[in-house]
Amino acid sequence: MLAAATIASAQVKIGSNPTTIDPSNNLEVESTDPAKRVSINKNTGKVTIADGSQGNGFVLTSDANGVATWLPLSTAKIPQTVFNGAITAPTTVPTFTVHDDPAQRLPLVPSVGGENWLPAEKRYTIPADGSYSVQVGLSCNSTTGAGVVLWTRIWVVSENGGPLFKGTSPLGGTAGDWQSVVYTGRLSAGDAISLEGYTMQTDGNPPINPIWTGTCGRAYMTITKIE
Repeated sequence: MLAAATIASAQVKIGSNPTTIDPSNNLEVESTDPAKRVSINKNTGKVTIADGSQGNGFVLTSDANGVATWLPLSTAKIPQTVFNGAITAPTTVPTFTVHDDPAQRLPLVPSVGGENWLPAEKRYTIPADGSYSVQVGLSCNSTTGAGVVLWTRIWVVSENGGPLFKGTSPLGGTAGDWQSVVYTGRLSAGDAISLEGYTMQTDGNPPINPIWTGTCGRAYMTITKIE
């Protein structure tokens, strides 16, 4: 027999061993390998498709003939947020001194991708080769003076700094500024990325008075693996 049904419990089994069915399932379609089967749980209604290719966080895809296979998100080329982090308390950004000064990096607290975040360096390490989109934002006020602008920068170590950075109108003690910057590029495993903020004079030079800093109430960085 290729199929059997138990009327009392309304269970249906199709496969090489049709007389034995998991008591928690209403339906099972089993291959010659008992570990590879499709089933429907009678209590939760959830469908399980186990063919040996399944894995945690995988997605079900098909080939040109409709044959389904489980693939990790990276292989399936589905955009995936690999990191998301934000500050959890007001944070000071310094006046500019030198590029990539550790004091300029924002101390983000990860909600996604914390395993690749380096708290001591305040940087995220790219886990795998691919194309990535990095989005950052800062919302800051001037701490002590006007006449300075806030600069927001995505620093990509392999490129000696991100190609995009932004400065806007002078910051004031009561009139803050919100900035967002996006970087997209091809990155390699091990590349390090940080969100950096600092103040400059309106003419683009470092402030003469080093106490002209900024206080940021919000800062975030989101990194998405595109493919």
